Amino acid sequence: MAYLNWTTDLETGIAFVDRDHKMLVALLNQAYDCIGAPEEPATLGSVLSALVEYTEFHFAREERLMEAARYPHLAGHKDMHRGLTDRVHALRGRYLEDPRAVHAQEVMDFLRGWLIDHILKQDFRFRAAVIAAPEAARMAVSPEAETEDDVPERRAGATLTPTTVTPGGDGGAPDPALASGFGGGSMALDFGTLSVLVVDDNPNFQVILRTILKGLGCPSVMLVDSGFRGLDVLEAGAPGLILVDWRMDGMDGLAFVRRARDMGVAAPIVMISGYGEPGFAVVAREAGVDAFLEKPITARGLIKAVADAIRERRPGSAAGALTGPDGGAP
Repeated sequence: MAYLNWTTDLETGIAFVDRDHKMLVALLNQAYDCIGAPEEPATLGSVLSALVEYTEFHFAREERLMEAARYPHLAGHKDMHRGLTDRVHALRGRYLEDPRAVHAQEVMDFLRGWLIDHILKQDFRFRAAVIAAPEAARMAVSPEAETEDDVPERRAGATLTPTTVTPGGDGGAPDPALASGFGGGSMALDFGTLSVLVVDDNPNFQVILRTILKGLGCPSVMLVDSGFRGLDVLEAGAPGLILVDWRMDGMDGLAFVRRARDMGVAAPIVMISGYGEPGFAVVAREAGVDAFLEKPITARGLIKAVADAIRERRPGSAAGALTGPDGGAP
């Protein structure tokens, strides 16, 4: 059950801002749902990674919005963004040093304060300026508006376009800036046409994956909690993409992939793995896995894994050209 449901009281009336803010509510609910659960540390890793991406992407767009609307208090708002960004990086830094040093209640309290003190109090203050300048929102989300300085990864020479997990399909159309044009190198992905089957027996990771995929614009995301149920879905027709966890009770991910390929399913398959085991990547590829997604799950990692899997399924692709993380086992 959700700790907080999105309501009209939280809406600024600025479409992309509200979509981004829904992501924050979704992350707050994920932190709440994992309190005391065995997978709490792993779930928090994904939540904190998503928050890092959120601060990079959302804050840059929001600041472009205020600048385009000539909001007079932009400098002060940027200072608040820097303060929130520093706190997010501090939390994630502690987590990376010791995953059990950060607890879900702490993250939840931080996000609740962010929602109340920043969004409800500060973000609503620039609303009037933006409404008075309707072209500002279009300018803020335009891909051409993004500068090199907006994204640290781009300054470092990365080729993966940054994104965030802003829920689409529940209160607005998917953001065009998120729904297409992602991936490594020159490959572009149109998530707006991609149906996805997620096979994972962990409900927290199901929610994280659905949140990211919906935010990218996927029109259909089906969740099942076992390999057997996944095979039942495939009997009715294959989706455009399959995400499957490796470690599951009953039927593990490798067994599911082998059965799916034996059924003639040709859809790209991404295997979710948070474990290292020598030789696993080779065995998984022989079973029919096309790419790997490492835990903790991030939007950027998911996009790259999907791009790799689709590229691997293209006619003429070199078998085994893609490897797991670090060139070996995932």
